[in-house]
Amino acid sequence: MIDDAESLSVRDLLEIGVLGDACLLAGGRGLDVEVSDVRLAADLTAVEACSAGDLVILTGQQPYLVEVALRRAYSADVRAVVLVSGAHQPPSAATLSFANRLGVPLLQTKAADPLLVADSLRTAVRRPEVVAARLLNAVTARLGRSRPDPRSVVTILSGELHVTCAVISADGTAIEGVSPPGLPAELLMGSVATTAALAEGFAVAVPVEVDGTGHVHLWLVSHAGGSNKRWAETVLQISQVASWALGNWVAAERLETERRARSLGSLLSELLASGDDVPPMLVQQAVLAGWRLDGWHTGVYAMPNPPAPGTRDPGHTERLRVELSRRGLHGQLVEGAEGWSFWLTNDSEPPQSQHRELTAKLAAALGPSRLVAGVGRPHPGAAGVGRTLAEAREAAAMTGAAKVVHIDELGVRRLLSMAAETPALVEQATRLLEPLVGVEDGQLLRTLAVYLDEESVTSSAAVRLKVHRNTVAQRINRAEQLLGVSLTNADERLAVHLACRAARASEEG
Repeated sequence: MIDDAESLSVRDLLEIGVLGDACLLAGGRGLDVEVSDVRLAADLTAVEACSAGDLVILTGQQPYLVEVALRRAYSADVRAVVLVSGAHQPPSAATLSFANRLGVPLLQTKAADPLLVADSLRTAVRRPEVVAARLLNAVTARLGRSRPDPRSVVTILSGELHVTCAVISADGTAIEGVSPPGLPAELLMGSVATTAALAEGFAVAVPVEVDGTGHVHLWLVSHAGGSNKRWAETVLQISQVASWALGNWVAAERLETERRARSLGSLLSELLASGDDVPPMLVQQAVLAGWRLDGWHTGVYAMPNPPAPGTRDPGHTERLRVELSRRGLHGQLVEGAEGWSFWLTNDSEPPQSQHRELTAKLAAALGPSRLVAGVGRPHPGAAGVGRTLAEAREAAAMTGAAKVVHIDELGVRRLLSMAAETPALVEQATRLLEPLVGVEDGQLLRTLAVYLDEESVTSSAAVRLKVHRNTVAQRINRAEQLLGVSLTNADERLAVHLACRAARASEEG
């Protein structure tokens, strides 16, 4: 829990680094008491003058002075006793045991000058805003002298603020640094800077790069010890300054990445080849390319039918992007040697019913072009991009006469294809469809086949045939009369559909 106390505790002073390399020797039970002032004590009189809330820095060298200071701390509610290495020998085991019994923190610093230690502590205790300003100046100065890439920013913040720092993508992958243990997943779900209490200390998450929809691709996360609210605010403010510098680096890198647009195909190939184990460096490259890897991805693969590698119009990719956007399909589009990979990302798993709406929008986007497309199932995370695109490519290769095919439809299509190639079925199909052969110059039979392929939806068949829906309805009624069947009967509809498939397979063979 992050407390609202204005004063820093002994633990806070240790965590934020104002004591330098000081270490706790004994008395850990008293670390969470607040310090109100700092005193130097060179002799017994100075020790006795210390009062409640003080932190005492011993400068006297008398051996007995440490135990006297500990007794005074216990009786007068003095917060802690600090030893300076240059003035004192390491305390005995008996002294350490005494400090533990009293619960008085006994600290030792390797600093050579107790006056500098006292000045640093007094400033932190009495004027924490000065410490915050000094830290901000130090961080900005170092950022200005270096290239603010993830490694430099993590190094600077870790060194100046004494925090554990990491640059993390939205899916939780640590691109640089180490992600804090126990980091709440919801900390990376918003779009604004946030502070959260952890089991040990607190974490600050600051967005680095946000897209046009408000989704954050990259976070700067700092984990600090202690629980002081003012210190948490200081870490947050300085992290925000560092995130702006890091954001400038991201923008510059993205421009460079866009100049190397032709490499996006290679990047996608590497992502697909990595399978379930996507390395952090690849995640970083994908984020810099503007790709969202967290969430649930639904892949689409579009290709010419019949395939025509190397003959595409250079402007086709942009036209395809525009057509997809016009249908509300905003995702990543990457051109490859044989076709286009495209994927949409949702925060949560989309319902199964969504794929029909998606295939309809894709069919409209592809329009009268020679392109066909396959759609994969939704899969989560960075590895999910590869899985869904692999399914989409498999589906695209099995479109047949359809414009867009979902991977879940392949089982039925394969079964129909196998059945349609059976000699006995071809013979029965020829006999069943004979009344339609040559009628209306073959338009009646073609309309029937397209109508059944379009799941008996008159409007969809009309679009494919480029005729009015009433024309389709009239032809279907006449076909039913000539065949002596009712397409509202599931068994008869299936038999006619298989016959149409068998006839088509026989003609193509």
